[in-house]
Amino acid sequence: MNDVMTNILSQKTTRLIDGDKHLLAELEREVLDEDGMPKVVPAEVYLKYPHDQLRVFGGLNGLFVFPTCELVDFLRKEIGTGKALEIGAGNGVVAKALGAIATDNYQQSPDFRPEPKFQGLWQQLMDSLTTTGNAPVRYGEHVLRQDAISAVVKHRPDVTYGLFVTHRVRVGESGGSVMGIEEHKILKRSRYIMAGNLVTHEHKHLLALPHQEITLPGLVTRAAVQDANRIFIWEKQAR
Repeated sequence: MNDVMTNILSQKTTRLIDGDKHLLAELEREVLDEDGMPKVVPAEVYLKYPHDQLRVFGGLNGLFVFPTCELVDFLRKEIGTGKALEIGAGNGVVAKALGAIATDNYQQSPDFRPEPKFQGLWQQLMDSLTTTGNAPVRYGEHVLRQDAISAVVKHRPDVTYGLFVTHRVRVGESGGSVMGIEEHKILKRSRYIMAGNLVTHEHKHLLALPHQEITLPGLVTRAAVQDANRIFIWEKQAR
């Protein structure tokens, strides 16, 4: 949702032309509000549909992690009474349900301006949305236009969380994006929680650090291997 747009190129996805129009229309009626934004619903609503159709639905609606009641409840318990910040919030639905601050760098917005050296790559990624039939993220009106690290520095959260966050890599390095988030900088200022997938995020640098991996039955994502869905938690590093 956001900085995760590079997943469009890096992972195998179901072709959107393979979607069952009747199933997709039914799913849309169940999980989208009158403005076409996703609602927070029980995971069972999604799980009754074939996963290949969920992947198509996610592509058509700019979703990588589906906002379930179980995910929101889990995050609410982990946040407790602390101040929470969502980075790469995209539509901001989960943050709104939690009362968290929602931020995103708006990387899929037409007026986004990458560093000049990354202009060609960014344009390639945007073009890939069109050629693959994937919809760009629809940013929520309450989502602040701030990059992840600037947001953490400014808002000073107790807990920072993100959904399918893409980490920053060096040119030529696989598994992330040169325009991704420098996640290690988050740990200097905040506890960090990410909803992700062991396959999709197998090269994430932070996995080399001590962390928790939690299997949450209500975590439903667009990843091909659903058994690999995980919640990752890193504690704030001592200064």
